[in-house]
Amino acid sequence: MASPSPSTSSMSSQSRPEKKASVLVRLATAEDEAQISQIHSVINRAYRSEGGWTTEAHLVSEERITVDELKAALIDKVNPLLLAFDSETGQPLGTLQLEPAEHYPDFGEYKREGFVPTYIESLPKDQQIFLGLFSVDPSQQSRGIGRKLVEAGLLHAKENMKRTQCIVYVLYMRDELIGWYKKLGFVDYGEKVPFPDVSRLKHEDTHFSVLRLAL
Repeated sequence: MASPSPSTSSMSSQSRPEKKASVLVRLATAEDEAQISQIHSVINRAYRSEGGWTTEAHLVSEERITVDELKAALIDKVNPLLLAFDSETGQPLGTLQLEPAEHYPDFGEYKREGFVPTYIESLPKDQQIFLGLFSVDPSQQSRGIGRKLVEAGLLHAKENMKRTQCIVYVLYMRDELIGWYKKLGFVDYGEKVPFPDVSRLKHEDTHFSVLRLAL
């Protein structure tokens, strides 16, 4: 007679796969100021991390965002901020801000590889959205946090902000990050834009690659 199958309660915990807490993404609110220190830390640690989502730290000496700037971003209705949290602990895991292109006078003026003159795109700015303040806690990567933030941001931009194209700037030397965006569907058409504040730069000839995604 065959032995009965072991019950769930009698199975060794080592034989069961560990359940990871899920990642929740939502719009920031004024109440998130209660965790302003943790959110600020996530952004600036990601900014300073070689393995993080931004690596401007070796190019400029200042922090990515101040606490006061972050407080303003939490309640910014024009440039909505999305936050990622651990579903069990409530720990902040990442950020992403949606920035309408029409609020940037020089947005859309790029250099295109193979062309000397400035290239000015024809798509109206009020149809475009820019991804900014993208950060993921360096200690919490490989949980799909970045993908969930971007996907939630794209959905909000399309459905609530009526945008038809998303733009992202990536430091030109970040080949692995450019490849990551391409896996999400972004396309590199050979456009580039200079670093916006040259007075903060440690190195010359620093620029961003411009990637696009139709929504």
